Amino acid sequence: MTKKSKGQIRKEKEAGRNSQFDPKIHELSKVGYGFQMKRGYKSSDEELSGKNLPFTVDKKNDKRKN
Repeated sequence: MTKKSKGQIRKEKEAGRNSQFDPKIHELSKVGYGFQMKRGYKSSDEELSGKNLPFTVDKKNDKRKN
């Protein structure tokens, strides 16, 4: 495993504060704050469910049909 530079660590911290970036499963792009999944990472069904997304449903004004 390679040692991360101070700049890389700083970018990861800032990206983590501003998005869903997780350094355990994501890798940053070379430029900017874009990121993608690490090669060979196997996600669980729970991670793919979207349960940890910050969206909420307003039940009073929900216009979806049940």
